[in-house]
Amino acid sequence: MAEATTRGTAAGAGFSAPAVLAGALVALFTGSLTNTIIGIALPTIAGELGGQDRVAWVAAAALLTMTAATPVWGKLADRRGARPMLLAAIALFVASSLVAGLATTMGWLIVGRALQGAASGGILACANALVAVLIPARERGRYTGWFGLSFGTASVAGPLIGGLLVGPAGPGWRWCFLGVVPVTLAAALLVRLAPDRRPAPRTAPLDHLGAALLALAAGGLVVLLSAGGVAWPWSSPATAVLAGVVVVTTVLAVLREHSAPDPILPPRLFRSRTFTIVCATSLLVGTVMFGGIIYLPQFLQVVHGHDAMTAGLLMLPQIGTMIVASAVVGRLIVRTGRWKRFPAIGCTLLVAGLAVLAPLTPATPAWQVAAGMALLGAGTGLTQQVLVLAAQDAVGPGDVGVAGSSATFTRTLGGAVGVAAFGALIAARLRADLPAALAAAGLPATDDDVALLLGTPAQVAALPPPLADAVRESYTHGLQLVFLATLPLAVLALGAVLLVRETALGEGAPAP
Repeated sequence: MAEATTRGTAAGAGFSAPAVLAGALVALFTGSLTNTIIGIALPTIAGELGGQDRVAWVAAAALLTMTAATPVWGKLADRRGARPMLLAAIALFVASSLVAGLATTMGWLIVGRALQGAASGGILACANALVAVLIPARERGRYTGWFGLSFGTASVAGPLIGGLLVGPAGPGWRWCFLGVVPVTLAAALLVRLAPDRRPAPRTAPLDHLGAALLALAAGGLVVLLSAGGVAWPWSSPATAVLAGVVVVTTVLAVLREHSAPDPILPPRLFRSRTFTIVCATSLLVGTVMFGGIIYLPQFLQVVHGHDAMTAGLLMLPQIGTMIVASAVVGRLIVRTGRWKRFPAIGCTLLVAGLAVLAPLTPATPAWQVAAGMALLGAGTGLTQQVLVLAAQDAVGPGDVGVAGSSATFTRTLGGAVGVAAFGALIAARLRADLPAALAAAGLPATDDDVALLLGTPAQVAALPPPLADAVRESYTHGLQLVFLATLPLAVLALGAVLLVRETALGEGAPAP
């Protein structure tokens, strides 16, 4: 699509690619940090605000809204420009961080977290779109490779910073949210240095109905998988009703996107074999990636008894290899213009990492756990941002925002589904195994008694040794099921990548 003249001479004259990239990276870091820092603060938050029955929604609300909002932000970047939309997402993130940080009730905090998730989806989608608008396709790998570094750094820094903030000498859990505000504002000042290149106006109205249907379908699927078998039985009427809602809204969303004049997720993009396969691969990789990042730290805390900060440090093999792989692959893509080999190698490493971790037990040596983590991290680093580049290159210039956000949306959706489904799988395994442990200890085995065993890592460590060992053994069995379930998904992702017909970056879709 033709672009209008750059708006704002000051912004255009002051353009500095490294400075703009730094602003986008800082915004991505703070957006990711609030999702990784929250875990260690949840027990403290629940103790101060109450509402323990809604603690899970503090984390889940952001994941839901981020998944639902990402494609909408990508479409807005294509219609109104990547720079103004990224600034709008940053502004929403700052406002929602203040809402969360000043919360006095659990409901208030959940609302703030939901808004944070929507803003984080916008930052991720619009940062990728901004780089796509400003940087030629082949050179883009040099910049987007750093996005993986930003995400990886936030993953390992979250538990460490959270532990410092909520510790005895820290300022308190509110600074998990308030502390990112000045940093994010500084990021906005750097992003403003980018030229304001806005596309020509489109006559078709924004597809609000399509956006709502996509959000309902994605959000409903995540709620169904996370609540099924936990909040209510899989065979219950509630499960059937929610499943029906998900199916109906998905069908309506597909029909709407085919009929809308300017759809949020244009069906014509899926005529590109590369774009379709990239989105499918992103969905599978997201499921594998988020499963490892979310549940391996819990294994280190619940089973091995490490505190959150130590568990964060022990995740360095995974996060470190992710960071290094993301940085190296970007440079190699710039040098060669070729990208297919990297996600192919990455998916192979994911398969190997899952195979190493699948036989996990409480007695598994630390080196084996570290080796599995390193393979998962390297595989993720070689895959996640490269798929965004490939999706953008497979479409015309007027669709780079929605193409990048589609790859991100499918990855995030895969992660949300994976976290929800695997969490339900682990919880179901615990609830199936622990009654026998209670009975062996001569204790009643009601649902309430079982629930008492499913506490924080510190509460598990404080249990009598036979019960603590039973919890650890059962949790490990559940995690084994997670890795066994994700192994075929990684194999499918590898097969999908091998089906792509590669073209050098910059030689993908012709200009419209």
